[in-house]
Amino acid sequence: MSPLFLLRHGPLAQSGAPIGWRDDQPSEEAVRRWPAVQAEVLRLGAQRVLSSDLARSRVPAAGLGLPHDELRALREQSFGRWEGIPWSDNPEAAWIYADPLKAVPPGGEPFITCAGRSIAAAVAALDDRPTLILAHAGSLRAILAAWIGLPMERALDLAWDPYGLSCIDRYDIGRGVLRYHNRFIG
Repeated sequence: MSPLFLLRHGPLAQSGAPIGWRDDQPSEEAVRRWPAVQAEVLRLGAQRVLSSDLARSRVPAAGLGLPHDELRALREQSFGRWEGIPWSDNPEAAWIYADPLKAVPPGGEPFITCAGRSIAAAVAALDDRPTLILAHAGSLRAILAAWIGLPMERALDLAWDPYGLSCIDRYDIGRGVLRYHNRFIG
């Protein structure tokens, strides 16, 4: 058994809109809150960190001073042409709720694709060391669901706040114990 810590990146300057693959830098609020988050994360005992290659995850992960691997596969779901458009201003987006697992935003990808690549990347990269994955709500929801055996159809039902921290005692894919989820830090 080895702990797996899952941390969502900090708050973004723009909220209420899918950001997806847009490479936004950490917001001023994320930077301001980071020292408290960093201190808490370092107390966890993680020996390495995996992050997506997008700045909002990559930049704080690199600042932990732990061995760090950037994995493009840990990116958020691509929302294509919808990225940066507030959900409330996008009447086209309503149909995605009918099948959020397989619906494809224009020029983007379905959540199931994001889930598959994120889970595969985690499985390939993890070893016996306590590890922190610092990434995005979509990719983290998929990884958490896979490890605790939650059907992927339910992964999107998991709330995950900026700098929300979760911990799984992992044994094998589909076999883990959720210690806590979406714990606020920072």
